[in-house]
Amino acid sequence: MMVFIVLTAVIGAVAAWRLAMPFLKTGQAGAGRLASLVMVPVVLLGALGFYFVNGEPETPGAPYAEVAQRLADTNPEELTSEEQEARLRAILRENPEDVQALTLLGRFLSRTERELEAVTLFTRALQIEEDPRILSDMGQALVVLNNGQVTPEAERAFEAANALDPSLPEPAFFLGSAYYARGERNEAAAVWSDIIMRLDDGDPFRAAIAARAADLLSRPQGGPGSAGAAPFADAIAAGVAPEDLAEMMVSRLEARLEDDPDDLSGWLTLARARWTQGQTEAGLEALERARSRFEDNAGALALISAMRTAFSVEESEQ
Repeated sequence: MMVFIVLTAVIGAVAAWRLAMPFLKTGQAGAGRLASLVMVPVVLLGALGFYFVNGEPETPGAPYAEVAQRLADTNPEELTSEEQEARLRAILRENPEDVQALTLLGRFLSRTERELEAVTLFTRALQIEEDPRILSDMGQALVVLNNGQVTPEAERAFEAANALDPSLPEPAFFLGSAYYARGERNEAAAVWSDIIMRLDDGDPFRAAIAARAADLLSRPQGGPGSAGAAPFADAIAAGVAPEDLAEMMVSRLEARLEDDPDDLSGWLTLARARWTQGQTEAGLEALERARSRFEDNAGALALISAMRTAFSVEESEQ
């Protein structure tokens, strides 16, 4: 700071001398004006020196301080979204390691389509405290950033969250989704069944996960070019009618379930296939057989019930 003051003094003196040069040749009148000009940089330097010695350049302006204090004193529920964000940012300016503020601001940003900054805040929070909910929040933000795909980074976050607190519904749901996306249906069914068992009957997450999981697990795997269609390549090449080909595939699924009755996804797929074919009773029978097989698995029973409910809804809409 002293270097700056000295440098300013030198520049001011040179400027004053340059300005005074024309007056040095004008006698007494010029001398008076010269004295006035010389006093200008002297006064400026004095004021500048006083500011640097006694001033507080980093003190926030009164308007900002007043706004920050008002936001801090107001019930958060009474603040607008913009004010809530401003309040959280003000807290973090005062304490960059406030985990609660980092998390709340990250969640707010996630809800307002600013997931990239949210991930940064969640990462900062996790460096201070490893918390399952923050891990889940970060995983979900990563999923949104990647258009609904559970990336390896998101999956690791969900795995860590699930390990710390297996009762959280979101990590388990997305872990099941990752298994499902890789074609690992039995693993997905196991994860979803487990979290459903852990949730209370009245928990809205329980019904939502059961409905979504039942829908996914009951979908046929692949299309005509998939591995599941390979045994029917000759029939496809021969131009077998679609309805006959579908019956061949469903019959093969039924035979496979006789050998492997613990395939929950298989039973749900069979029920859906029969329902799609217009064979309602056969579809319901498949669900009843699945119910008998998984009678000791509350999570699996919830998935079967969700499938049965879907049948009822579709039937009432027809």
